[in-house]
Amino acid sequence: GTVYHYRVPQFIRYETPLMNWCLDVVRNAQFIVSEEGNVGMPPVLKELKIKIGEATYQMGIGGLHSTEETTAHHARGCKLVDRDVTSYYPMIILNLGLFPQHLGPGFLTIYRQIVDRRLAAKAAGNKVVADSLKITINGSFGKLGSKYSVLYAPDLLIQVTVTGQLSLLMLIERLELRGIPVVSANTDGIVIKCPEGREADMDAIVAWWEH
Repeated sequence: GTVYHYRVPQFIRYETPLMNWCLDVVRNAQFIVSEEGNVGMPPVLKELKIKIGEATYQMGIGGLHSTEETTAHHARGCKLVDRDVTSYYPMIILNLGLFPQHLGPGFLTIYRQIVDRRLAAKAAGNKVVADSLKITINGSFGKLGSKYSVLYAPDLLIQVTVTGQLSLLMLIERLELRGIPVVSANTDGIVIKCPEGREADMDAIVAWWEH
């Protein structure tokens, strides 16, 4: 029965009236903890369809998704580019400094060490270590929503997943406004249909977003 509200980070900013309206809807939505300890997506957000360019996106408790059932895109006069974020939700936890209040900030110290070890193993091509630590860091994030875990903190689960979705929407909006279409989104990445000759513009926008 506990009610949580999403706390909007300062870096979440939009350029269009549509997206600023969507942000207000998210800010005012009530996330309610069920008897099972889960936090569901508020109906007002579950029903929200966000159309940017030619694609329509929908928010979920787990992540952002585009809503096409089937589609085909051909790289003619353009490039189809996948851009996804390494350890997206774990990095949101670290960048926002989120930790379960009952564990204290020491959680972040240990969690960062594990994330850094995973990224180093991935860079070194050590797939066994990288994949096992990926399970560890993603599993730790998932346990924020499990009442059976010492990591249980449903307010942080909301803070992580909603921040991830709003951030991706910010990147999608910026690309579309600059004439670079986005054709798909899925939790931690997007597919860009970049017109030939606009690769430098695309990379500059992505770099701005990463910063």
